[in-house]
Amino acid sequence: MTKKQQLYYLLEAFNRREYDVATFCKTFEEVFYPDIPSDELTADELAQFEALAEIVVRFSPFDEDIKAYPKVYRTKVEVESAIKAAFTKLIKS
Repeated sequence: MTKKQQLYYLLEAFNRREYDVATFCKTFEEVFYPDIPSDELTADELAQFEALAEIVVRFSPFDEDIKAYPKVYRTKVEVESAIKAAFTKLIKS
């Protein structure tokens, strides 16, 4: 399975509720980084996945992180919203 296929699979699996937010974030990072698959993605796909990555890498399940550094860490709700937006733009469109 290519990295592109893995990224799409992750979006679809999250949409089917097969992954929780923390597991999605960890798995997404493992697939997307350190070698961003820019050669496998269109410019639009790359932009969408990079935007999602910016949010996913800053996810914290700890309220104290969010309160102490609100502009650094992302909440579960913010990550879910970003995943749904990427799903809508990349798969449902």
